[in-house]
Amino acid sequence: MKRRLIACVAVVLVAGWVSGCGQKHAEPPPLTIAAASDLQSVMPVLISRFQLDTGIKIEPVFGASGALAKQVRSGGPFDVFLAANRGFVDDLAKDGLVVTDSVRPYARGSLVMAIYDLANPPVKTLADLASDKIKHVAIANPDTAPYGAAAKQALERAGIWAAVQPKLAIAENIREAHKFVETGNCEVGLVSRAIGKTKGVRLIPLAPDVCDPIVQAMGVVKSSKRQTEAEQFCTFILSEDGQGILREFGFLTIESQK
Repeated sequence: MKRRLIACVAVVLVAGWVSGCGQKHAEPPPLTIAAASDLQSVMPVLISRFQLDTGIKIEPVFGASGALAKQVRSGGPFDVFLAANRGFVDDLAKDGLVVTDSVRPYARGSLVMAIYDLANPPVKTLADLASDKIKHVAIANPDTAPYGAAAKQALERAGIWAAVQPKLAIAENIREAHKFVETGNCEVGLVSRAIGKTKGVRLIPLAPDVCDPIVQAMGVVKSSKRQTEAEQFCTFILSEDGQGILREFGFLTIESQK
C-alpha cells in the first residue's frame, strides 16, 4: 500500500512538472498584421528580418486598405494596420480604434502602367489608354483601394476618364489588378510600382504629379493585447533596415521623401 502511494505521488509530481514546463515554454501567438495588397511582395522579407532580430512571429493578412479598415471596425483580430493611404488609418484613430500616437507614414507609393508584353499594345503614355486599340484596362476598386483611387484620379487629370471608363476591369485590390495584366485578360493596368515586374509584364513609370501623393501609413490597433510588440514592429518598419528593404521593393521611403 505504501509503495502504491509513493508511486501515485511520483506520477502526480512528474505530470505537474511536464505541465509546468509546457506552460513555461508555450509560444505566444503571432502578431497579426493587416497589410495593404501592395505590400505582398515586400512583407515576407520584412517579416523574416524582424523575426530574426526579435523572435516574434508575424502573420500577415492582405487586402485592399478600405476592406481591411472595415475589418478593423468590425473587431478583426489585428495588432497593426499598414494601409496604402493614411486617410484610412487617421479615420480609425479618430474613432478610437487605432492608437493615435502610433499613426505614422512609413512609405510613399508610385503609380505605373503595367503592359502585357504578348499583346504589345501601342501604349507609351497615359493618354494612349484612350485609343480604340486598347480594349481592357485594369485598376483596383477606387472605393476601397488607394491605388484604384489614384488610378481614377490620374485618368481624370489626363482628361480621359470618360473614354477609358467603359474599358475598365475593376479588381478587388491592386495585386488582383496586376494579375489581370499578367494573365493577359487586360492589355494594360494602372498598378503599384512595388508589385514589381513579373514575367510577361513590363512597367512604364508615370510622373509623380499624375495623382496626389500616395502616402502609406500604419498604426497599432487599440484592441490589440500585444501593443508593446506591435509598436516594436512599427519601429522596425521605420528603422534603417526596414526602410532599406522597402526601397529595394520600389517604395519611396520616409527618408527619401525629405
